[in-house]
Amino acid sequence: MVNWTGTMGKANLSEWSWRFLAAAMLFSFGWTLWIFYQLNAPPLVTNAAFEAAASAKANARQSAHGVIAPAASRQAPKTPPINADKLKYSESITTPAKK
Repeated sequence: MVNWTGTMGKANLSEWSWRFLAAAMLFSFGWTLWIFYQLNAPPLVTNAAFEAAASAKANARQSAHGVIAPAASRQAPKTPPINADKLKYSESITTPAKK
């Protein structure tokens, strides 16, 4: 008699390994197609973006003043709240003098 359980056990393991390999190859092929599609996606917004940029450039030429205020009307910069002299390195390593 032939040992059916031993033969079927080995064949079953081999069958599942081939199925796993086929699934891995199918996944890698699908992933490659997805990456190719993402790199060569159809331009959905590109033409509209170019038209908007051209109209914005045309509108910018019409209004030469812009939005930024002139430098004369700006306020003087505020002084920082930190004393910069305290942040400098000391020239020697000594204990601070007690006040």
